Amino acid sequence: MKLFEIENLRCSYDRHYREGISKVVLEINRLVIPRGKKVFIVGESGIGKSTILETLGMMNNTIVPDADARFLFYEQSDKCTDLMKLWHGDDGALSSFRLKHFSFIFQSTNLMRNFTAYENIALTRMLQGYSREESFARAAEVLAELGLEHIDHTRMTQELSGGQQQRLAFARAVLPDFTVLFGDEPTGNLDSDNAVKAMELLSNKLNQLNGSSAIIVSHDMHLAVKFADVIIKIRKESRPSSQVNDEIQYYGVIDNYSIFTPDDKAVWSNGRESYPADEFELYLKRW
Repeated sequence: MKLFEIENLRCSYDRHYREGISKVVLEINRLVIPRGKKVFIVGESGIGKSTILETLGMMNNTIVPDADARFLFYEQSDKCTDLMKLWHGDDGALSSFRLKHFSFIFQSTNLMRNFTAYENIALTRMLQGYSREESFARAAEVLAELGLEHIDHTRMTQELSGGQQQRLAFARAVLPDFTVLFGDEPTGNLDSDNAVKAMELLSNKLNQLNGSSAIIVSHDMHLAVKFADVIIKIRKESRPSSQVNDEIQYYGVIDNYSIFTPDDKAVWSNGRESYPADEFELYLKRW
């Protein structure tokens, strides 16, 4: 089953886009993201990994106007939302859509300093209508799974270490119900053991929600190969800049050959190239 279906989509941060002049940072020629999977997005720095999360998660309208572009989100197999139309509609409808379907983990934790650790975590579930008591009880369970069971209800966020705060942000994102969880380097500040714990927690949550998905940007290729069902490798392309003589403009590209999936023998393939898991990890590290 499809989750996202995208064709001929270009992304730019130029608010007043001008064809042939404005910089395009990412081109998505064709991309179908399946439902119920853990999808990792990899690629070198500055190639559009955060851009695709901002775009898919409806956080920032980077979409270049184009009559040939398609950007669809499938709530169910027979029901889809045109996300390009949603961007240009009512702000309240967009916010309600995100609240219903999406959850986020950011590179910076974005925790609220004047809230306790429990309040930071439970807030996302309470916004969906769950009671404070139920949300706090579920927060305690998630904290225990992340090795933070020693944190009590009165502990303020700023009293915790950076790694603990990163785990809090992870807990906050997995606590509510969601269709898609987006993570921008969600384990970047964690040691390998805690990164594995976090991904195991996420995997369990996806199983509980039955059909929910995770789309994760990561530089940790070992973690990607270990936990991903699908890996999207953004490749780097270049074109001469129209603004400055001899300047080369680099941008990311996603097409059918960017998508790698494993078979039952742990061989990863994009339909053109195939790699055993250990070799695939090394391949992903080569830009």
